[in-house]
Amino acid sequence: MALAGSLALPALARAEIRPLYTSGLWSAYGGTAENQRAVCGISTAGAEGRRIAIQQFTGDKNLDVVLEKPSWSIPDNTPVEVVVQVDGYSTRLERVTGTGTRVYAHLPFDASIPFMRAVRAGQQIRVGFPNGTEAVWTGGLRGSSAVINAFNECRAAFTPATRTQPFSSDPATRPIAPTQPFAPQPPASTTPNAAPSRS
Repeated sequence: MALAGSLALPALARAEIRPLYTSGLWSAYGGTAENQRAVCGISTAGAEGRRIAIQQFTGDKNLDVVLEKPSWSIPDNTPVEVVVQVDGYSTRLERVTGTGTRVYAHLPFDASIPFMRAVRAGQQIRVGFPNGTEAVWTGGLRGSSAVINAFNECRAAFTPATRTQPFSSDPATRPIAPTQPFAPQPPASTTPNAAPSRS
């Protein structure tokens, strides 16, 4: 059940996704997905058409993990339990659902940092499905470090979701009046003196 190394773009929007770089058993890709959002990712493929892809859409901090096997027939939005182990590092993916031949998993930003570091430095990746009948997938990570570099370059080219400015746009944080280097003096009285009273 080992994964072999070949270019493997996820089935998600193949038409507008292009390969960027291949090293060892992994490839980087980028382009526009079916949802018309820019996407960057890395992937590897194995026997029986199995694919693992780790990707990010523009505007997202989190990563998505896409697992695919042509022989799967998963009812729409079926919850799936997935555990990924990279050498000694293990993580249980969140919000995992399957539809058709694919499983989609969510990797929050905080968890994605140690996960991607492990993928970069690791030797072997194992994907398990504790509640299913699918056997554990095992694959190598040769070439993952160079491919992650290409993935990061692809993400750096994302158009920012909102344009940034070097100043605060919050009126409450801006001074109401110009500041001065001296203490202002109170204005002179303009009220005329009262006429003396006559007794």
